[in-house]
Amino acid sequence: MASSSDSPRASSISNLQRPRKRRTVNTNDVVRFDSEDAPLRADIRRMGDMLGETLQALWGDELFELVEYVRSATRSFRDSEDRELRGELIAKLDGSSLWLVIRLVRAFTSYFHLANVAEQHHRIEFKGVAGARREWLEEAFDRIREAGVSVDEISGLIDRLEVRPVYTAHPTEAARRSILTKLRRVGELLEKRSNPRLLESELRRIDRRLAEVIEEVLQTDELRHQRPLPIDEARNIIFYMEDMFGSAIADVQEALDEQLATFGISKSPTLRPLRFGTWVGGDRDGNPNVTHELTRQILDLQHERALKLFAPAVAELAQTLSQSTRIVEISEELTDSLENDRRELPGVWEEFRRLDEEEPYRLKCAYMYERLQNGIAAADGDSRDDRPRYRNVEPLLADLKVMLDSLAANQGSASASGKVHRLMQRISAFGMTLATMDVRQHAEVTGAAVNELIDRVDNTPGGFRGLSVEDRASRLVTELKSKRALTSRAASFTPATSEVLDLAETIRSAQDEYGQQVIESWIVAMTRDIDDLLAVLVLAKEAGLVVPEEGISRLSVVPLFEEIEDLRRADEVMDRYLSIPEIGTLVNAAGGVVEVMLGYSDSNKDGGIMTSQWELYKAQRALRSVGEKHGVAIRLFHGRGGTVGRGGGPTNDAIMAQPYATVDGRIKITEQGEVISDKYGLPELARNHLELSVAAVIEASLLHAEPRYDDATLERWFSAMDWLSERAFTKYRSLIGTDGFVEYFMTSTPVEELAGMNIGSRPSRRTAPGGAGSDSRSIDDLRAIPWVFGWMQSRQIVPGYFGVGRALSDAREAGMDDVLGEMLEEWPFFRTFISNVEMTLVKSSMDIAGHYVHALVDSGLHHIFEGIKEERDRAVTEVLRITGQENLLDLQPVLKRTLAVREYYVDPLNYLQVSLLLRRRSSDEIDPSVERALLLSINGVAAGLKNTG
Repeated sequence: MASSSDSPRASSISNLQRPRKRRTVNTNDVVRFDSEDAPLRADIRRMGDMLGETLQALWGDELFELVEYVRSATRSFRDSEDRELRGELIAKLDGSSLWLVIRLVRAFTSYFHLANVAEQHHRIEFKGVAGARREWLEEAFDRIREAGVSVDEISGLIDRLEVRPVYTAHPTEAARRSILTKLRRVGELLEKRSNPRLLESELRRIDRRLAEVIEEVLQTDELRHQRPLPIDEARNIIFYMEDMFGSAIADVQEALDEQLATFGISKSPTLRPLRFGTWVGGDRDGNPNVTHELTRQILDLQHERALKLFAPAVAELAQTLSQSTRIVEISEELTDSLENDRRELPGVWEEFRRLDEEEPYRLKCAYMYERLQNGIAAADGDSRDDRPRYRNVEPLLADLKVMLDSLAANQGSASASGKVHRLMQRISAFGMTLATMDVRQHAEVTGAAVNELIDRVDNTPGGFRGLSVEDRASRLVTELKSKRALTSRAASFTPATSEVLDLAETIRSAQDEYGQQVIESWIVAMTRDIDDLLAVLVLAKEAGLVVPEEGISRLSVVPLFEEIEDLRRADEVMDRYLSIPEIGTLVNAAGGVVEVMLGYSDSNKDGGIMTSQWELYKAQRALRSVGEKHGVAIRLFHGRGGTVGRGGGPTNDAIMAQPYATVDGRIKITEQGEVISDKYGLPELARNHLELSVAAVIEASLLHAEPRYDDATLERWFSAMDWLSERAFTKYRSLIGTDGFVEYFMTSTPVEELAGMNIGSRPSRRTAPGGAGSDSRSIDDLRAIPWVFGWMQSRQIVPGYFGVGRALSDAREAGMDDVLGEMLEEWPFFRTFISNVEMTLVKSSMDIAGHYVHALVDSGLHHIFEGIKEERDRAVTEVLRITGQENLLDLQPVLKRTLAVREYYVDPLNYLQVSLLLRRRSSDEIDPSVERALLLSINGVAAGLKNTG
């Protein structure tokens, strides 16, 4: 999501914000104050000692001494810049046996894993600095109250509030689930250990448990030996979803209810301010492994797991609701409901009548539990499909509502507003399939399918594809209005077209079974024009998902604008699209909300970080205006990655820094790869992240609904950004257009070796629309994720800063210092952008990058590296100048120290990786030991930098 805003009461949480009336804290900072840093350092030091002892016990003194030598030598030459010592270290690593190298990499990687968990744990602890433990929602509503926002405005926003994290299948989580599970155990033990009331004996027991887990981590293989299937990725996402069902969702909802109550606002527990999305099983853009059968298989799996969550929750509720009719009455509605249950489920009545006849709420729970168990049996393949069960979420919520109303009307308001209310909220958030699945497919694939359908019935010279965009759009609108079907059971189509048609039918059948919310959106990747969107609507019409003349719209078609030119034309495309009367009918039938997705990764790869961020910002403003023109709400879906080069950065900062009136209570954001484990790996982390996201959306919506600055100020800043963006774009495009650049990228990074990591089910290169692969070494074919992954591994990190230095330097020479200083001081977009670039510059290392280049790249291409180094140095100089610092991260000393300590361990892994790449590339035959060591080094660097792609 673009970090941008022009809204009046923007309360940015950016690292570079200068103190004002109020300053909020960013939970994605490791720690901010020395007093809070000491416990973190103590935990890392303690676990580091345990790690060393375990290494020595498992693999002997030689390895332990090598680890200590490498650690000490790295620290010495980094602090002294002793090139001779550096050469000795590299020679020592190059001369080590593969047996030692593999275990050395495992040791350093394990250290990073442990340090990452410790930092996660202390992010949670930091929330209580100085004993002032306050919730993010409480702070947000304090500011809303101070701003004088009316109760009606707040109530109206909550009615439309929807914050939806969407978990993707993107292959950026390098750590195996087996390792992640053990690291979660480390987090749990650290939490226990932080209790100040523990006895010394209890601390020793916890430390023994920690040592046990550390040993298990070292003896667990980090590598997947087979590429995971999409079903495996689905199980991984379900793991996090199940964990959040336990407490995180209920805690966030309860915190929101408490704040609303201070305004006298009470809302139905079936509202869904938080819900979840998934791309796993739905994202088939370039992934031939995702078929319509697989989509249905994963939906069925999600449904089964949802029921297996709901059933014990209902059983637990039965233990609580022991109210007796000897003491309190029940509602007539509950009495009638129980009578209906008795007729439909006589076996339950016979089993529980003796115990629960006078405890109607327990009896009702028994009936509900049976229906859920029947659903689980059906999901497991039980052929007795006629048994009463919940086929979608509404009847389940209705049964809970009957109990809630009866309790509230009969002196049970505490119980009604307690567990019953909270269970309804949890079930509403997750629905019958835990998360709403989005379907994503490339526009060329759906366009080819519609082309085949229409060419079967038309005799247009040159075919449908040969028409202009305007003529294709007109023909597709005609087809939308037609009652004629383009397909028939007897018709025969190409496999690709058949798959698209089968997918549309699968969506309809899943909606019929589980409810419309199971799949709501079809995302059109690489949307260029309105015919790309209309093509999908015609396919949806064939399956009965949209019927314009009857106002039926069961599926939203979502454009995904990904490249720079597409972002620049997004408003014009959407304006023409929404001007079509039939589209207006469908949008109204869908509640007047139009979703538009913005791509951060591909726009960065296409135009560089500055132009990408600026065009994303402008596109949001322009799309807001289009929505206002047509009287519809634009819900922006931000396709962000974990790294700055893919739109990453603190989510709450990005939400708060959006252009005014572009959030308005609704937002979707992708959560990818290592970001998922970092944000949701521990239950309290998940709770904090979700609450912070909800608080930011509420605050941005209520306090940022009007322009913050006058027209003259905005014009001055926008002109400056246009000027900067143009120069950054020119600089970036000159780099990637350099002769030999593709060869340089492929050889100076381990991107080609990435395919061996088996991180995700999706290939690292896009396949052609017909399904054929591509063997060309083209940057255009390479996905944005391995693009960023390669640059991160080699510490060049080009996507995070390239072009920024040139733009800022040219601006300084043009006398623009005053306007840049004003922008940094006053404009959250620019301030957060500079902050994110600064973080990337810190993680980059031209010393390390130069070692990759001089060892691996043909000398005839070394000038490309010199250009990269020059631009990186220029960016550092200009960022320091504009922020008034002597060194990067001077304003964040603890974070600076933490990252510096990490470099003592990351740098040796980079040196080892270069040595291993040389061994691998110099041999015609693949040595499994070299391959294993290399892939372990890729894992280790990713863990050390806390980023993959």
